[in-house]
Amino acid sequence: MKINADAISDGYVCVADRYTTDNEKLLRIIDFICSKMDCTIIKPGGICYEPDTPLSHASFVMNRYYQAQGRHKEDCDFEGAGYLTDIDPSYGGCRY
Repeated sequence: MKINADAISDGYVCVADRYTTDNEKLLRIIDFICSKMDCTIIKPGGICYEPDTPLSHASFVMNRYYQAQGRHKEDCDFEGAGYLTDIDPSYGGCRY
Protein backbone atom coordinates (compact mmCIF):
# COMPACT_ATOMS: atom_id res chain seq x y z
CA MET A 1 0.00 0.00 0.00
CA LYS A 2 1.34 3.43 -0.94
CA ILE A 3 1.57 6.02 1.81
CA ASN A 4 0.43 9.62 1.39
CA ALA A 5 3.41 11.84 0.55
CA ASP A 6 2.75 13.85 3.71
CA ALA A 7 2.76 10.78 5.94
CA ILE A 8 5.33 10.44 8.68
CA SER A 9 8.11 8.39 7.13
CA ASP A 10 9.50 6.72 10.27
CA GLY A 11 8.80 2.99 10.18
CA TYR A 12 8.16 2.85 6.45
CA VAL A 13 10.21 1.27 3.69
CA CYS A 14 11.25 3.03 0.48
CA VAL A 15 10.76 0.95 -2.67
CA ALA A 16 10.79 1.45 -6.43
CA ASP A 17 7.45 1.97 -8.13
CA ARG A 18 7.01 -1.01 -10.43
CA TYR A 19 4.18 0.61 -12.37
CA THR A 20 5.69 3.93 -13.39
CA THR A 21 9.44 3.36 -13.56
CA ASP A 22 11.32 1.79 -16.47
CA ASN A 23 14.42 -0.36 -16.07
CA GLU A 24 16.76 2.29 -17.50
CA LYS A 25 15.73 4.76 -14.81
CA LEU A 26 16.09 2.08 -12.13
CA LEU A 27 19.60 1.28 -13.35
CA ARG A 28 20.53 4.98 -13.19
CA ILE A 29 19.23 5.13 -9.62
CA ILE A 30 21.25 2.03 -8.69
CA ASP A 31 24.39 3.56 -10.24
CA PHE A 32 23.83 6.85 -8.38
CA ILE A 33 23.32 5.20 -5.00
CA CYS A 34 26.11 2.66 -5.46
CA SER A 35 28.54 5.48 -6.27
CA LYS A 36 27.88 6.74 -2.72
CA MET A 37 27.33 3.52 -0.75
CA ASP A 38 28.54 -0.08 -0.67
CA CYS A 39 26.23 -2.21 -2.83
CA THR A 40 28.02 -5.54 -2.46
CA ILE A 41 24.83 -7.06 -1.05
CA ILE A 42 23.07 -6.81 -4.46
CA LYS A 43 26.06 -8.09 -6.46
CA PRO A 44 26.47 -11.77 -7.48
CA GLY A 45 26.95 -13.79 -4.30
CA GLY A 46 25.30 -11.11 -2.16
CA ILE A 47 22.38 -12.06 0.04
CA CYS A 48 20.05 -9.67 -1.86
CA TYR A 49 21.27 -10.50 -5.38
CA GLU A 50 18.26 -12.70 -6.19
CA PRO A 51 15.95 -11.91 -7.75
CA ASP A 52 18.40 -10.36 -10.19
CA THR A 53 16.12 -7.60 -11.48
CA PRO A 54 16.51 -3.83 -11.65
CA LEU A 55 13.28 -3.45 -9.63
CA SER A 56 14.48 -5.65 -6.78
CA HIS A 57 17.99 -4.19 -6.67
CA ALA A 58 16.73 -0.61 -6.93
CA SER A 59 14.18 -1.12 -4.17
CA PHE A 60 16.83 -2.48 -1.83
CA VAL A 61 19.39 0.26 -2.42
CA MET A 62 16.75 3.01 -2.47
CA ASN A 63 15.67 1.93 0.99
CA ARG A 64 19.27 1.82 2.23
CA TYR A 65 19.82 5.33 0.88
CA TYR A 66 16.56 6.55 2.45
CA GLN A 67 17.65 5.12 5.82
CA ALA A 68 21.17 6.55 5.55
CA GLN A 69 19.78 10.02 4.81
CA GLY A 70 17.68 9.99 7.97
CA ARG A 71 14.35 8.59 6.73
CA HIS A 72 13.03 11.83 5.26
CA LYS A 73 10.19 11.32 2.78
CA GLU A 74 11.97 13.47 0.18
CA ASP A 75 14.89 11.00 0.22
CA CYS A 76 12.57 8.35 -1.22
CA ASP A 77 11.27 10.30 -4.20
CA PHE A 78 14.00 9.68 -6.80
CA GLU A 79 12.17 11.86 -9.32
CA GLY A 80 8.93 9.95 -8.83
CA ALA A 81 10.50 6.48 -8.98
CA GLY A 82 10.19 5.68 -5.28
CA TYR A 83 7.47 5.61 -2.68
CA LEU A 84 7.04 4.76 0.98
CA THR A 85 5.12 1.69 2.02
CA ASP A 86 4.22 0.04 5.30
CA ILE A 87 4.68 -3.42 3.75
CA ASP A 88 8.13 -4.83 4.47
CA PRO A 89 9.48 -6.48 1.29
CA SER A 90 12.22 -8.38 3.15
CA TYR A 91 12.69 -12.00 2.11
CA GLY A 92 14.96 -14.79 3.26
CA GLY A 93 18.12 -13.21 4.61
CA CYS A 94 17.58 -9.99 2.65
CA ARG A 95 16.35 -7.56 5.29
CA TYR A 96 15.16 -4.12 4.31
